[in-house]
Order: sequence, then C-alpha cells, then structure tokens
Amino acid sequence: MPDSLAEDLENDIIFGFFAPGARIIEDRVMERYDAKRHAVRNAFAALEARGLLVRRPNRGVEVVEFTPDEVDALYDVRIVLESAAAERTQLPCSADLIDRLEDIARRHEKASKEKDFRAVFWLNQEFHEVQYSCCGNPRLADLIGSHARAAQPIRVVKYDDADHMKTIVTQHFDIIDAMRGTSTEALVKAVRAHLPASAEAYRTLYERRFGARAASA
Repeated sequence: MPDSLAEDLENDIIFGFFAPGARIIEDRVMERYDAKRHAVRNAFAALEARGLLVRRPNRGVEVVEFTPDEVDALYDVRIVLESAAAERTQLPCSADLIDRLEDIARRHEKASKEKDFRAVFWLNQEFHEVQYSCCGNPRLADLIGSHARAAQPIRVVKYDDADHMKTIVTQHFDIIDAMRGTSTEALVKAVRAHLPASAEAYRTLYERRFGARAASA
C-alpha cells in the first residue's frame, strides 16, 4: 500500500480524484496532503517519470489524458514486452513462487468480491510484479513496470463491472497454471489474453464522453 506523497497522489489520480486533463496546483496539493512545497515538487517529478503527469507550457502540471488510439499504442507495446518476458520465463516455476502468486491472486479475488477497489489495484500490481520478476531480465521487468504504471488509470475503468472482474480473476489463475506447467506457448497465450480488455473498455467510455470521431482524432 502507498506510503509516500508520490504514491498517495498516484492513488488519487488513478481513482479519479484528479480527473484526466485536470490541472494540479502545488498549493492545493500541499494543503490536501499537509506537505511541504519541495515534497510536492518531488512527487510531481516522480509521477511525470511514471507517465501520469505532464507539464504544459503556460499551463503547469496536468493529469495525463490518453486518447483511445494512444491507449491502443500503449497496449501494443505492453503485449510485445510482456510476451517477451513470458518467453524468457524458466518453466516450471518454483513451488514457492507459485504459492506466492496464488496467495496474491486469492486476496485479489476476495478484494474484488468485496469491491475494495484500492486493494484490487495494489494486489493486481503486486501479482504482476512478482510474475515478471521471473523473466530473468531485470531491465525488461523494469520496462514492463513503467508501461504498466502508465496504464494504471486505464485499468480501473471496469473495476465495478463484476463480470469483467471475474474474467480478470480467472485470467490470473490461468497465468499461474501456465507458470506451473512446462509450455512457454501456453504462458504467452495466457499473458496475451489478459491484456486487451482494459484498453477496449477505455475506448468505449471515451467514445461515450466525447463521441466516436474524437476517439480517433
């Protein structure tokens, strides 16, 4: 769970307290989080690096707002990176690692049923950090992590969709089953199946908000 100003601010961006495209004012952040100005600026820099904030000339700091085409491009990169990590994962994974992933996946499932969406988010992140740590290439795992962070506000758009979350939970256990086995092809297939749904959900919501023409503008 978050334990720093950057992570608290990140949480509020992900869950919509600061809406996509909204300006974030230093003084208001200082007041909300009871933080010093230098701490706020450091947090802004960290979230810029994570792809959640952007500095606009003469406008200051804003929350990133993706178009659906930008989301599709981001997910294309994620598919390439995460497939590559799956291909490099030594199978079968150890029993200890499988036990750890199953524990996280069960807690994620429980949080989803209880609609504890912040827990759902952080447990999902933990699950995939453990998963991709197995690829044997720390730089690749770091790249996956940075692109996953950029996709964070996209992923939460369907957390309140029970059917969608059941699918996500099932896919987590499919990934675990593949990591327990010996087929790299099965693991790559499970990983790739897990990615497209959030991007598609974001496109649907964006088109409802701005219209279909804006989605590809």
